[in-house]
Amino acid sequence: MRVPISLKLILYFLTISIISIFVVGKYSYEKAKNALLSRTYEQLISVRTEKEKRIINFFNQRINDIENIAKHADTKEILSQITGPLSNSIFNKYIYGYLQAGDFYKKIIFIDTQSNILSYQLTNNDFFPGINNDNLLSYSVFFNDTLKNNSIIISEIKSNNDNPIINIGIKVFNDKNIIIGTLILEIAHERIDEIMFENKEHKGLGKTGEVYLVGNDYLMRSSSRFQSNSIFETKVETQGVINAFKGIAGFDKIKDYRNIDVLSSYNSLPINGLNWIILAEIDYDEVMSIIGQIENHIMYLSIIVSLILLGIIATLSSNITSPIRKLQAATEDILKGDYGKTLNLKYDNEIGDLIYTFNRMTVKLKEQSEKIEYEQTIRTTAVINGQEDERQRLSRELHDGLAQYVLAIKMKLEHIFSTDENKQQLIEEAKNLFSETIKEISNISNNLMPAVLKEYGLIKAIEKLAVTINKESDLKFNFKFSTKKEKLNEKIEVYLYRIVQEALSNTIKHAKAKDFFIELYEEENRINLLIKDSGIGFDSSEQNTMKGNGLINIKERVKLLSGNIYIKSKINNGVLIKISIPL
Repeated sequence: MRVPISLKLILYFLTISIISIFVVGKYSYEKAKNALLSRTYEQLISVRTEKEKRIINFFNQRINDIENIAKHADTKEILSQITGPLSNSIFNKYIYGYLQAGDFYKKIIFIDTQSNILSYQLTNNDFFPGINNDNLLSYSVFFNDTLKNNSIIISEIKSNNDNPIINIGIKVFNDKNIIIGTLILEIAHERIDEIMFENKEHKGLGKTGEVYLVGNDYLMRSSSRFQSNSIFETKVETQGVINAFKGIAGFDKIKDYRNIDVLSSYNSLPINGLNWIILAEIDYDEVMSIIGQIENHIMYLSIIVSLILLGIIATLSSNITSPIRKLQAATEDILKGDYGKTLNLKYDNEIGDLIYTFNRMTVKLKEQSEKIEYEQTIRTTAVINGQEDERQRLSRELHDGLAQYVLAIKMKLEHIFSTDENKQQLIEEAKNLFSETIKEISNISNNLMPAVLKEYGLIKAIEKLAVTINKESDLKFNFKFSTKKEKLNEKIEVYLYRIVQEALSNTIKHAKAKDFFIELYEEENRINLLIKDSGIGFDSSEQNTMKGNGLINIKERVKLLSGNIYIKSKINNGVLIKISIPL
C-alpha cells in the first residue's frame, strides 16, 4: 500500500517531535525526582540530627543533676540515717525543690550500703521508707551494678504495667571518700516523648513523617504517630534499625514497621547504657505525590504541544505537497498529449523552478529535452554545492561565532555589574565560572582521547601526564619504562592509560601522598605495569576495600585485557598495584 508523501511528512515530523518531547519530559521528570528525593533526605537528616542533639543534651543534663545531688550534704546525711525519722525533713531542705523545679523525674531512691531503701514518689508528693512497687529486684540489681561501676550508669527496664522505666545511678561518698550508698533517679519518660513526638505538618515532616526511638529488643521507646500505646509494644525490625545497630548511619528507602515504603534516616544514639536507635521517616507516597503532579503536568503539556505541532506540521505538509499534486495532475495531461497546458503558480523556491521548467517543457518538449536535462544537472549540482557551502559556513559560524558569543556574554556581565559594589563578588564568581567551564571542556575533550596517546603511543602519553602533574601539583610523579616497542596494540594502550589515570585520580583524591611511581616493562611476551604511592593506604585484607569505583574500574579493565592484577596495601604504608597483560 502506497503512503502519500504528505502523510509521510506528517508522520516523520510528528514522530521526531514526540520523541523530542518525551526525552525532554523524561529528563525533566528524573531531574525533579532526584532533586526532591535529595531534598527530602537532607530534611530527614536535619530533623533526626536536631532530635538526636536534644536527646543527648537531655541525658547530659540528667547526669549533671545527679552529680550535683550526690555531692550535696543533704544526700550524704539522708544516706547516713536512712532509717531515721529526720530523713523527710532533710530531703525537703534542698533536694525536693531541686527536683520538682525541673519536673524531669518520677522518683528519687536512696540505698545505703546495708541495702536499706528510701524512695520518694515525686508525682504524688508521697515519701516513705522502703520501696512500695513491684520493681524491687530491678532496683537491687541496679544498685549492685552502680557499686561495681566507677562512673554514672543509665539503664532501662519495662515495668509490670508495660511502662518504661529509665534509671540513672551514681555512688555517693562521705567526706572521707568512703562509699556510703547509691543515689538513683527515675527519669520521667514523658519528657523524652515530648522531645521526640511531633504531629504537626509544619514541623518539616508533612502528614506522614515521624521521629522515634527503638531499643535493642527492636521495640519502640517513644510514641508512634500512627499507633497508640506503641512504647514497648510496637516492634520495629526494619532494615534501617538493623543497619544502625551494626554501626551504620545513613538513609534509604525501606519498609517501615507498618510495612509501608518510607524514606528513612537512621543512626544510633551515643548514650552509655541505652542501646537506642533514632529514626526519622516519611511515607514514600507522600514525597512522590509532588512528583506525580509534575509528571501529570508534563504529560498534559506534551499532549498540548503535540496537538499544536500536529496542526503546524499538517499545514506545512499541505503547503509543500499542494503544488506537487497540481504538478502531478498536469503531468497526467501531458501523458494524454496535452503539451500546451501550463501551471500558473508562483513559488520562490525549488518548486517554482520546477514549475517554470515544466511550463517550458510543455511548449518545447522535443526541442528543449537535452537543454532541460542539462539545466536539471546544473541545478542538482548547484543544490549539492550549496548544501556543502552551507555546511562549511555553518561550521565556521559554530567555530568562530559561538565562542565569541560566549565571550560577549561575559563582557556584558562585567559591564552591567561593574559599578555595583554589592555585586562585585557575584561578578567575580561568574567570571571564574566561565573560565572553569572553558577549562573543563578542554579537560573533558583531552580525557576522552588524548591526542598524544593516539599519535605517539602510551609511553609519550604517560610522560606528558607526568610533566603536567609535576608542574601543576605538589605530587611527585615518577615514570620508568623498558619496553621493546614504542607503540603497543591500540586497545591495550588505551586501557593501560585509563588504568594509570584511575590510579592517579585515587592517589590525588584519597591517598594524601607525596610520591607517585609508575613502571612499565615487558617480560616474556607480557606487558607489566607497576603502580605505587606513598599515601595513607588501606587494609587490603578487609573484604570491603574493593567497594570503591576506582579499584573496581581498574580490575574490570585488566579483566577485559585477560590480564592479572595484584593489590597490596597497609594503613599508612601506601598502595602497590601490579598488573600483567598478555601481548
